[in-house]
Amino acid sequence: MVRIALFRSIEVPVLTLSDTGVSTFMKELKPGVKSICLLLLLGCATTVFSATKYHRLTWDGNASSEAVVGFSPSGDSRSPYVTYGTSTDESQWAQVYADVQRTFSSSLSSYFVRLENLPSNSSIYYRVCDQDGCGQRFWFRTAPADNSPYTVIAGGDTRSGWTTRRKGNQLVAKIRPLFIMHGGDFTNANSAYEMGEFLKDWQLTFSSDQIDGKSYKRIYPIVPTHGNHEDGNFSTLCQVFGVDYYRDGNCNARDTVGAVQISPLLRVYTLNSQFRRSGWSSYANWMNNWLDDDLRTAGTSVNWRFAQYHKPMFPHYSGKSEAEILHSWWGDMFYDRSVNLVIESDTHINKITKIVRPTSSSFATASAGTVYAGEGSWGAPARSANDPKSWTQDLASIQQFKVLQVKTDKLQLRTAQFNSSAQALSRAERTNDPLALPNGVDWWSANGVGEVMQLGLDSSARTIAYGDGGGGGGPDGGSGTTVKLNANEDTFVAQSRPSSNYNGSSEGLLADGSDSTYGSLMSLLKFDVSSLPECSEVTAATLRLRVTNRSQGNYLVHNSTINWSADSATWTAVSGADVKGEIAAEFLPSSTGYRNIPLNQTGVAATNHWLEGSNNGFVIASGGTGDGLDFYSSEQGYGPELQLVYKQRSNCNGNPDDNTSTTVYQGSLENSSASDVQPGGQWFEFAGGKLQAKLSGPIDSDFDLYFYRWNGSAWIMVAKSESSNANEAINQTVEPGYYYFRVYSYSGSGDYHFSLTR
Repeated sequence: MVRIALFRSIEVPVLTLSDTGVSTFMKELKPGVKSICLLLLLGCATTVFSATKYHRLTWDGNASSEAVVGFSPSGDSRSPYVTYGTSTDESQWAQVYADVQRTFSSSLSSYFVRLENLPSNSSIYYRVCDQDGCGQRFWFRTAPADNSPYTVIAGGDTRSGWTTRRKGNQLVAKIRPLFIMHGGDFTNANSAYEMGEFLKDWQLTFSSDQIDGKSYKRIYPIVPTHGNHEDGNFSTLCQVFGVDYYRDGNCNARDTVGAVQISPLLRVYTLNSQFRRSGWSSYANWMNNWLDDDLRTAGTSVNWRFAQYHKPMFPHYSGKSEAEILHSWWGDMFYDRSVNLVIESDTHINKITKIVRPTSSSFATASAGTVYAGEGSWGAPARSANDPKSWTQDLASIQQFKVLQVKTDKLQLRTAQFNSSAQALSRAERTNDPLALPNGVDWWSANGVGEVMQLGLDSSARTIAYGDGGGGGGPDGGSGTTVKLNANEDTFVAQSRPSSNYNGSSEGLLADGSDSTYGSLMSLLKFDVSSLPECSEVTAATLRLRVTNRSQGNYLVHNSTINWSADSATWTAVSGADVKGEIAAEFLPSSTGYRNIPLNQTGVAATNHWLEGSNNGFVIASGGTGDGLDFYSSEQGYGPELQLVYKQRSNCNGNPDDNTSTTVYQGSLENSSASDVQPGGQWFEFAGGKLQAKLSGPIDSDFDLYFYRWNGSAWIMVAKSESSNANEAINQTVEPGYYYFRVYSYSGSGDYHFSLTR
């Protein structure tokens, strides 16, 4: 039998012919088609789809409801259009003809179709069609219209080093961000040929998916920036990416400046640092007036404000001149209008700054302000990172882009280096966790920060180190005291080996619905809550596991129905599956690393029963999957943790002077200048009276202790203890209010104990 596939329209008919039927079939064809079919029969099959190439997707407005689809003709493509919908049922798709055509550098032609009125936080499926049919299937996701979190990639300078550029593009496809911020300098010469090569390489950013039995490419929206290598044509962004911020249909330099409303969490400002050049002062004045006005109005409606432009104010490479005029334009404005993160490019190095505020001619380290990151090197050969400033956190000469995880009150900033070691996230993994990151990414570790810089917001919406004031800047971030408990007992039990005890097993902790060796597996966890003060009431609880073998199946956290001991627990001893009580949480461990699992009200109620003396712990078991889950045990050093938020019950009786309690917290400072917030990583509310805090640390270190109070608009220092060793104490009688302590390493590192009596 010979199978012949004829391609022309959307659906592909497949004909199955007997060997004798082939000759009859060939006789009915015209000579030219007969030659094509002969090639098909010989194995040289050719697919005839719409004659388009260089696909891209752009955001230049409201990312939750619109996007610009861009593509270029490849050969004879006439009257192209986009057909799209919110499901894979193409019979239900709408159709929009490409009514905008732009030509870049005299020869690179592009069509653009603006899709509008799209549903938020939704998958949009589309194809580009012309007179020859419809081409590759694509899909993308609109931004959420609520405070749902997401992942973003930001970088720039893809103009040269094409091999490395391609590695970075391939890493995009593995990370699956919601969108990409590009800092400009797409090519070296800004020619049609080089831009075509850039767009061809850009196709490597697409992820491959099988959806409802069909092949799709996930395409990621780009928010592009004008760089100095685009200076020969200030219309590059609209001619190549279809940017039209002001919906006027014009294609000019104004399209290099605008804002994209990603969601209620984030607004991204794209600016043109090249307006500092001679002859562009009127555009610079317009841009800066627009920016200040937008930050004062629309900018106040979001949690986070990001800005991107090409030239750094203060490059971290000595071969580049400083751009003081940009500092005079934006330094104060960014600080006054609470711009949280700025992405710069151009220098071809990597840097992140400390949190800074502007001075008259530079920056200074501050407790609240802005973080500046960059500087390019997404392919363009890295230059020497040889010009650090006093306010630089760290810098390096590497190829990289930034990976940003955006949440309501927390921003995590990482730097990804380009190599092939990263595993690819699947469509399901990204759907289940918008903040998931692939295993194997080569993350750069910054001095004093590590692989991730964690940022929060103060009461003025400026950037602070996450954890200062609980990461929310003040008492409106929530109430209660947080404590972190390590599992004091943990083990697993196995159905196929019902009499075996696995406490301290080198395999860690296991759970599975049907393991080939152990059969059904369950892990048992127990936490000692005796350190919580009397009359405490738990109001929230989060279980934290460090996963070593991920699973694509659901897992459940149950309250344990019986008491058990890790030393003697076996499948038989815990009554097998009967140990599983009410469900306290459900989770999908789709990636390795730490997994935070918020407990429901059933789980929170269980922890309050523990305070009353009935502590049976938790059971982690399969929710029906046979795809196993492994995670660290307490014996392996990264065991289960339980974070509890608690408050004092309002109906406690007795004399307050006789009702004091002491809680001990453990912590660790990794190096000099490192610090922790205590108790439990955030501020606490206190009804007034005596507070006694004690710190004990390593004998060869010098740790200090500081005490802060919220005055209604900022945190002010109340007291401090700065001896020459790591043992400190603060005793204060205070009025009702909100407080926190900071443990700081003046020199040295190591574990410490912090106790608070109140």
